[in-house]
Amino acid sequence: MYLTKIELDLGNRTVRGALGDCQRMHRLLNGLFAGSRGEVQLLYRVQNSGRNCAVYLYSESPVIREKLLPFLVLAGERDVSAWQSAMTEGRRVRFDVLTMPSKKVAQADGKNSRRRVLRTEEERMAWLSRKASQNGFAILSVQELEAASFAGNHEAEQGGQMNWDAYHYSGILEIRDASAFQKALSGGIGPGKAYGLGMILLA
Repeated sequence: MYLTKIELDLGNRTVRGALGDCQRMHRLLNGLFAGSRGEVQLLYRVQNSGRNCAVYLYSESPVIREKLLPFLVLAGERDVSAWQSAMTEGRRVRFDVLTMPSKKVAQADGKNSRRRVLRTEEERMAWLSRKASQNGFAILSVQELEAASFAGNHEAEQGGQMNWDAYHYSGILEIRDASAFQKALSGGIGPGKAYGLGMILLA
């Protein structure tokens, strides 16, 4: 697995458009690889302070440097496979994740169910605890920080306009199942993994 940091030029129109449309960001970053997002197991997390902006990526193959555009500056890249394998049972680490605690709700018109963000902090924390258990770790302490809104535009046949809310969590976890946790690092947790959600960052 590779960890890559790319700095984004906030003065560039394409970058600003991608920051306002998660589908555009998905296409922009996926274009840096030879395969589809699923084939390269691409996860990413945008960190935008308003003055500086960078995106962190996990992927099974390195970025194709010839595909980097002038407003995408490669700030660092390394193979973290050994680090991933060192995540063994009993290890405690600080984590940071942006994710969408949600549930699927059936539609009255009989169409496919829609995903709804959980309304209360208690529900969201319970959801996060379940996801931890499913992915080989336990949460020892955690804070729910700021919420973030995401929007994007699919083709009409793929659902059209997308809008959802995500929540930022920071805390300490303990690994209980090394294999499951290592898969969660490369695979992410929760929905929206194609759009900058679910990537577990560790300190």
